Amino acid sequence: AQGILPISPPLYDEDTLTDRSERFFASEMIRATLFEKLKKEMPYCCEVRVTEFKEPKVEDKNPTIRMKATILVERDSQKGIVVGKGGQKIKDVGVDARKKLEEFFGERVHLDLFVKVDKDWRRNEKKLQEYGYLP
Repeated sequence: AQGILPISPPLYDEDTLTDRSERFFASEMIRATLFEKLKKEMPYCCEVRVTEFKEPKVEDKNPTIRMKATILVERDSQKGIVVGKGGQKIKDVGVDARKKLEEFFGERVHLDLFVKVDKDWRRNEKKLQEYGYLP
């Protein structure tokens, strides 16, 4: 491949690991936790949107990243599956996702999760663009 590729300066700094944002990684970790916790019950059409991501201030004595994320499903019945009886499933997801996020970011994380029905979002081109599935 080295003989085929043109010589050019690097596109990214040597320290740059990815072109994805912290919000992207946070949403993917929450989504992965959903799959782990709900297994076969998991609606495959879930989307996770990080709606708020506040990094701690330098002067904070207990630095904590504050995050809010919304889990989008297409049907009310799917929302019930994600929330679980008495909110237990979403609580379990939040606890496990927070631990993963804390390990990833190396700081404490306060995570608020919400579940919202967005009917037929997968059939809506505008929504697919907004969620990053289409250019």
